[in-house]
Amino acid sequence: MQILQVLSGPLIGGVIGYFTNFLAVKMLFRPLHPVKIGKITLPFTPGIIPKRKDSLAKAVGIAVGENLLTKEDIVGIFEDEKMKSSIVEGVLEKCQKAMDTTVEGLLLKVISEEKLTEKKTALTRKITEKVKDELLAMDLGQLIAKGGSEVLKEKFQGGMFSLFINDEFIASLAEPIGKEVEKYIDSHGEEIFEPAVERQIDLLLEKQNTQIANLLGMDMDKLRVGMNAAYDNLVSENIEKLLNHLDVTAIVQEKVEAMEVEELEHLVLSVMKKELDVIVNLGALIGCLIGILNIFI
Repeated sequence: MQILQVLSGPLIGGVIGYFTNFLAVKMLFRPLHPVKIGKITLPFTPGIIPKRKDSLAKAVGIAVGENLLTKEDIVGIFEDEKMKSSIVEGVLEKCQKAMDTTVEGLLLKVISEEKLTEKKTALTRKITEKVKDELLAMDLGQLIAKGGSEVLKEKFQGGMFSLFINDEFIASLAEPIGKEVEKYIDSHGEEIFEPAVERQIDLLLEKQNTQIANLLGMDMDKLRVGMNAAYDNLVSENIEKLLNHLDVTAIVQEKVEAMEVEELEHLVLSVMKKELDVIVNLGALIGCLIGILNIFI
């Protein structure tokens, strides 16, 4: 009986300490919502974190934005050579895959076949109209007179007809011919040029992107140099401007505020479950020690 009395103090103290700390930990999150009896809200409801969720979100946002992930940190991340190499090589890998397909194949990854047909038709008409307009603006009569004059003079030079073949004579013949040609182009330009323009566009679409790059004097080595230079320019001249529009504090605060309380609880427990369990067990140990001390007091 005396042994039971001796053990009961530490045992009761341990149980009380355990459940006190267990309840305190649970009250961080539970209950999730206010508990009411009539119009009266019971004290300590909801739990501490649900009740102060907005304040917690603001505090976490400030901690992350002003201390853990500052603008200087973000700039440093982008200036890191490993980050630069990763981004540049990633873009070049995509470019290499694009090079291995045709112009049409690359475009079909961006737009539908129906849309591509519409764009091709519109481009064909646009180029045809441009060619026709340029020809009509050339003063064909003058061009025919100039070219014809040189040919006729060369052909009849030294002959009896050379006395009659002069610039005025050729101009008098070329001007009406030029005007008739212009009228014909104006009336039938689309049906003359459009098939040729369409064929050239089709040939372009069938070309490999590698062929286009070679025509432009581009290869992967030159592209890599250009990408590295573009990346350096972006980071040195524009990253700080971009970061002025990036409010890390506000983003983190909005994310935390948008989280459900259960999700927030799961997040905290996934990080601190062991530590919280230690606190609960420590309560049992302290209660037990207090019970032991009471034996000797």
